[in-house]
Amino acid sequence: MRETYDITLSGGLKAAKPKNVAKKKTIRDSSWLYLGIAGQVGYTVAIPLVLGAIGGSFVDSRFGTYPKGIYIGLGTGFVLSVVGFIGVIRELLKK
Repeated sequence: MRETYDITLSGGLKAAKPKNVAKKKTIRDSSWLYLGIAGQVGYTVAIPLVLGAIGGSFVDSRFGTYPKGIYIGLGTGFVLSVVGFIGVIRELLKK
């Protein structure tokens, strides 16, 4: 990046100081932002799947329907994960 300097002449030569040039921060400038997005996508996908498996396992142990409850819970978690993933990507593309 090229620095610009502000030199003022009043009563003699003052030291040249770098001008305060405000750099625009874009969404692509921050690697922390990308890590945050990756974490958000990870949680959006993982949490519904895990909760679906736990809920399905609970239903199976309660009603003796092994493995139907786990399959239904995982299927529901998968659908919710896809919907959440699409929502996160749409929100990201709007920015």
